[in-house]
Amino acid sequence: MAESKKIIPYKKRITLNVAIILFLIISLYLSFYVIKFLTRKQIRYSEVVEGSMSEDKTHTGLILRDESVEKAPSGGYINIYMKDGKRVAVGGRVYSLDATGDLKKLKEASAGKEDSISDSNVVEIKKKLSNFVSNYLDSNFEYVYDTKYLLDNAASEYSNIINIENIDNISNENELSLDIVTSLTSGEISYAIDDIVEKKEEDLTKSDFDTSKHPISYIKNEQLIEENTAVYRVVNSETWSIYFEFDKGEEELYAEKKRLTVKFKSNGLELTGNYSVVETKDGYRLGKLTFDKYMIQFISNRYVDFYIQSSDVNGLKIPVRSVLEKDFYTIPVDFLTKGGDGVEDGFYKEVDNDGVSSTVFVPADITKVTDKNCYIDKNNEDIKSGTKIIKPDSNEIYEVSNTEKLLGVYNIDKGYTAFKIIDIIGSNKEFYIIDKGTRNGLKVYDHILLNPDSFMEGDSIY
Repeated sequence: MAESKKIIPYKKRITLNVAIILFLIISLYLSFYVIKFLTRKQIRYSEVVEGSMSEDKTHTGLILRDESVEKAPSGGYINIYMKDGKRVAVGGRVYSLDATGDLKKLKEASAGKEDSISDSNVVEIKKKLSNFVSNYLDSNFEYVYDTKYLLDNAASEYSNIINIENIDNISNENELSLDIVTSLTSGEISYAIDDIVEKKEEDLTKSDFDTSKHPISYIKNEQLIEENTAVYRVVNSETWSIYFEFDKGEEELYAEKKRLTVKFKSNGLELTGNYSVVETKDGYRLGKLTFDKYMIQFISNRYVDFYIQSSDVNGLKIPVRSVLEKDFYTIPVDFLTKGGDGVEDGFYKEVDNDGVSSTVFVPADITKVTDKNCYIDKNNEDIKSGTKIIKPDSNEIYEVSNTEKLLGVYNIDKGYTAFKIIDIIGSNKEFYIIDKGTRNGLKVYDHILLNPDSFMEGDSIY
């Protein structure tokens, strides 16, 4: 028989290459961490250091005075007898109205027959021009128009004082019927009129600080006006106030201040006034400076640019961009008490057990204490919104609900973001100087996030 030549195929054994497997594992591992690194939040931080600064804060303030507006009893061409800032007595002549316009023609015909402007008047005009040159800025071109108005008004007033008797003679000789307007009250006069003139402190809004929305109109000599036109203001008191908006952290900066010194950009005048914080009807908080002299220097202004002067301050220096806000529960400081050991701070809390009310002491990690409130973290387990707190030695109850924002930073020294409050004592555009002694606050060499808006409190950093 022939020998069988049937071929049986041989199955090769699959062998695992350990080196390839290790390479794939390492590649996957590295790819995972490269992707994680590229997609993770970028951590930018700064080290807290000691520092100091002296920086004047610049503001545009809004002026309110005790003033009233007087309107024209009839129409006609106005002849102003008194300039801005002049004090008028009750019954004093302020201006006259010429219904026909004939007086202007007759005055022009008699021009040059009376004495010229006095040397003292010329000196005063030169002072106004010198002041303008010294304080002019391209960014405040409205100052040009304000100065022009003041010069026009002054020149007209000087001229009219010279010719006031002549005006009476001309009107009598030509049987002109002039409506002579006298003042019903005494005070300083200004012919600069705006829509804020009779506004009260409690009615101020944010839009009132937009100078473009509240232009000033000026009544000029020999201008034709209609009946009931607002002609002039009478300021009844030397006391006047400037209201200004706070920059971020600025209210806290002046929290302990009762008086502030300011320097006005327009004339270089330095004044120290009483300082306070006011809240309007709509909850708008404003700084307020009150003065009892030099009102006359700003009588034609509604807005004024000034610096709040500060002395050198020393503390911890941190970047402005590292600061954020956080909400805290507020509890009146009168409700704060001590525990049984006389050491721990906390509150008496009302507890309901099966319909039976009882009072227990709960310790509290208090973030900040002021003369008015205690500030409690909203993550506190024992005190939440709706918790009823009992005043020591009293039946008075306070239900927790109100919150306020405090400024702070994220400290990252423990590997996660921890909110630390700050008390600002000085600032400029790039840095804050904060108090070293803030309760549970920052210390030298602490590390804080520069991009806190990209993180949440408690986020892991490393």
